[in-house]
Amino acid sequence: MTHGHTMNSKKREIILNAATELFLESGYSRVSVDAIIARVGGSKRTIYSYFGDKDGLFSAIVHNLCDKIVSPLTDLDLRGLPPGQALKQLSETFFDVVLAPNTLELHRLVVAEAPRFPDAAKAFFASAPSVSYRCLANYFAWAQDEGLIKPGDSHQRAALFLDALTGDIQLRCLLGLVSEPDRARLAAAADEAVDIFLHGLMSNR
Repeated sequence: MTHGHTMNSKKREIILNAATELFLESGYSRVSVDAIIARVGGSKRTIYSYFGDKDGLFSAIVHNLCDKIVSPLTDLDLRGLPPGQALKQLSETFFDVVLAPNTLELHRLVVAEAPRFPDAAKAFFASAPSVSYRCLANYFAWAQDEGLIKPGDSHQRAALFLDALTGDIQLRCLLGLVSEPDRARLAAAADEAVDIFLHGLMSNR
């Protein structure tokens, strides 16, 4: 890699990080290119040369943050684990990912801007929820092949399980009703979800 290319990559990263902070703090519409320049220096021409325009910069931010956010899930390999252990391990990682401050900030930002930036919204869904579903669906497909669980739609099962985990607490966090999730309550909710998902609600009596 040439020295000039390294410098260009570093400058692009500096702009991306500064713009990310500003967008997450204030929202897309309230942040001007001039405000970004004021924080990082340079010129509009520099920003436009890297990202095309402000919209291109926003899309780059969404893709970059999504890649960072979902990395704990993409690194997770549950194959070889019994179903109860696999679901519990995934639950812990999933909570860490979707309830992290940066994830919640990005989620709010993307939802607010989705009507104007459908491509960014699609990128967010493909990188965040879809990766989570795929991670668990891959495990369910493996477990089914191993005869550990009965046959069924792996992707539908993954969506049902993960959506059941997050519906209440994620919405509370997104609305700012909960500032810091109670880890003990999250663990208890995950245990209950795993038990119901694997064994149902019917009494054995």
